[in-house]
Amino acid sequence: MLIGELIKKYPSLKVIKTYPESGQKWVYLVDTDAYGVVMLKIIKRMDERIQREIDIVNQNDIPGVPKIKEISSFQHNGIEHHYLFEEYIDGETLTDVFKRGPLNLQQSLKLFEGLLIVVAKLESLGIVHRDIKPDNIICAKNGSYCLIDFGIARNLNLTSLTLTAVAVGPHTPGYGAPELFQYNKTKINSRADLFSIGVVIYQAIFGKHPFITGKEADLNEVWYRTATVTPQDYLIPGDTDSQLIGLIQTLMQKQVSKRPPSAQKALEWYYTVLGTLSI
Repeated sequence: MLIGELIKKYPSLKVIKTYPESGQKWVYLVDTDAYGVVMLKIIKRMDERIQREIDIVNQNDIPGVPKIKEISSFQHNGIEHHYLFEEYIDGETLTDVFKRGPLNLQQSLKLFEGLLIVVAKLESLGIVHRDIKPDNIICAKNGSYCLIDFGIARNLNLTSLTLTAVAVGPHTPGYGAPELFQYNKTKINSRADLFSIGVVIYQAIFGKHPFITGKEADLNEVWYRTATVTPQDYLIPGDTDSQLIGLIQTLMQKQVSKRPPSAQKALEWYYTVLGTLSI
């Protein structure tokens, strides 16, 4: 196995946990002398999309995103294999947290702020994550939140890797904005990530998805409901002027032009709303 080749290179390396294969990567939790406990990812086949995913994290200091400690390669049977050591976040996914129920308001607000800060930073770099969802958010044991998996992120400064002719663009149904699954490249920017943040925060506060019920017959119904259903308004304790629910609803607007003009503006709006809450 390839992990054996790395143990030869790093004799002190100890495998703590082996994860199920993840796309083009083998993933392990390991203990090392140099970095302590970290994630080890061995890349099956380096292609341009994976290289871009690595570059986004490695070349930019993005708050709330696990840092890459080392990237290198090794030879096995005459073939070059790439690997990386990545910061390990001790915690669980937001999906697992949701199985126990919604977050309290303080936790939801911390998550909200953290996601907006990350997306505002990505926006300044010309990057759209395109896959913000509970599976890609780690709730650390120290109470912080981290955004992971830039596998389908798009760098607006580089040529798109997705064919223009495809009918549906990269996204996760139920969390992706309409412009992603209807795939209008000209409308894809950080406001697509704002839509996904709205969905996640709605789910965090109310314990239910704003559009889908889980009983949808197929993807077409999920897309239809995402593009047409108006999320129900609920009273949030302390949100006496309905400013918080108003911001969340605005993030989830179907039309791009009806969402905040930028992630930075959405973050500023969030801080304004925070001052109106009685908590």
